[in-house]
Amino acid sequence: MARKYLLTLLSLMTFQANAAWLAIDEDRGFFYDPASAQTMGQRVKVWGLQNYDQALPLGSRSTMSKKIQIEADCLRTQLRTVSYAFQTEPMGEGEAIMGYPLTPASPFGKWRSPEPNSFELTLFNQVCRKPAESPTPQAEPANPNAPLEVIDETNSKSSV
Repeated sequence: MARKYLLTLLSLMTFQANAAWLAIDEDRGFFYDPASAQTMGQRVKVWGLQNYDQALPLGSRSTMSKKIQIEADCLRTQLRTVSYAFQTEPMGEGEAIMGYPLTPASPFGKWRSPEPNSFELTLFNQVCRKPAESPTPQAEPANPNAPLEVIDETNSKSSV
């Protein structure tokens, strides 16, 4: 258990130095690091960051942000928390607040549906939901009176 906790801590320290946070919803303090996204079939692992408007008490300290790595199952619309850390400053800066490890018994480590209006749902949608592509504009409007083109089994074309 201590070894797993140490490996998680080391990966967070390494990740912190390399993160390039992009806003998902800057008004709500939601960011993610697109370079951290790892796709495995229908699943995506990605790091996100949530800033808090005001310091939240956490034990004897207070936190201004949370870094979280989720694994999202885009097909089943489920996610689970892989790793997280609370930080003393916004944007994942400052000191990490220790003492809140993710354990196998934690409900956050298990597959679950994202909560409505949550940071995790916003992060899930960012990595799993592609924006609808706009149709490509046609050079000319289609002529409703133009003859239809029919292709038969021998690939010959004829007008109807």
